[in-house]
Amino acid sequence: MYLPTDGGPRPRILVTMGDPAGIGPEVVLKACAIRKLSERFNVSVVGRRCRFEQWSTLLGIPLGVELIDPLEDATAATAISPGVSTPEAAGEALASIKAAAEMCLSGAADAMVTAPVCKIAMTQCGIDFPGHTEYLAHLTGSSHYVMTFVVGGKRVALVTTHLSLADVPAAITRSRVLEKIKVLERGLRESFEVADPRIAVTGLNPHAGEGGMFGDEEGVAIAPAIADAVATGIRAEGPFPADSIYCGLGGADGPGAGFDAVLAMYHDQGTIAAKLWGFSEGVNVTLGLPIVRTSADHGTAFGLAGRGEADPGSIVAAIALAGQIAEARARARRIESS
Repeated sequence: MYLPTDGGPRPRILVTMGDPAGIGPEVVLKACAIRKLSERFNVSVVGRRCRFEQWSTLLGIPLGVELIDPLEDATAATAISPGVSTPEAAGEALASIKAAAEMCLSGAADAMVTAPVCKIAMTQCGIDFPGHTEYLAHLTGSSHYVMTFVVGGKRVALVTTHLSLADVPAAITRSRVLEKIKVLERGLRESFEVADPRIAVTGLNPHAGEGGMFGDEEGVAIAPAIADAVATGIRAEGPFPADSIYCGLGGADGPGAGFDAVLAMYHDQGTIAAKLWGFSEGVNVTLGLPIVRTSADHGTAFGLAGRGEADPGSIVAAIALAGQIAEARARARRIESS
């Protein structure tokens, strides 16, 4: 677990509830009960008070941190059953996300960490976004952002995210790949304090297209985007075959050795690697937003909800990384103002 010790003020981190019928409240309660985490960071929880009281009683874990209820004055909530999502539960999760984002935008908090939500239930609330990332981009007015997964010193970002595989090839354009390279490079500098980032860019097709034998996206879009990035001074390389570039990333021998991050073309091309690196340690980070946002790298796990067996490792890592990024940005601001 990363616990920064630069002597600055404790970052204020808001942790959202997630879908109250899933494991979100459970892993949040477990994470907040870790003393060295709560002592190092100023952590507050954002969510419906009655839901946390229900989970606290069910699990026997006291809520030992400040709770911010954005629906405190709303009508009484109906009962929910662990593992059974409802539009009301999803609406409460969305309210907690919105409240936390607004506090970060106003400067009242330094970072937000999101517990998992149910995407299907979110759409039933009239929210036309496929996930947290896109919804937060909307709330913050951000058009250039990149979903990035972090496990220790290994990082992989995505050109496309929640998109049907059939629609991916048409979405791999020169301009989009270049945009994601730029956002990733800037994020590595600002959020991870990598002085001169080196980025490996994957191909879309097997063997990175094998010179056009298995597809032309590499030659038409990906390689030209990499060349455009290099022309601006960014150290981007590729396109590399996606089945081997992850080997060696983070320090070991292999094609990925020496790279600070990989930029993958679509969701599973990147997330399979990230989950194999460490499922209970992975963190989802949205680079390119004006606020710091990290998230647990897992879903609502409705089948596990209510059993007390959920592993809080990912949300713990997300809180720690949010603190790291918040402190990195604070250091940068101090340097700029000095």
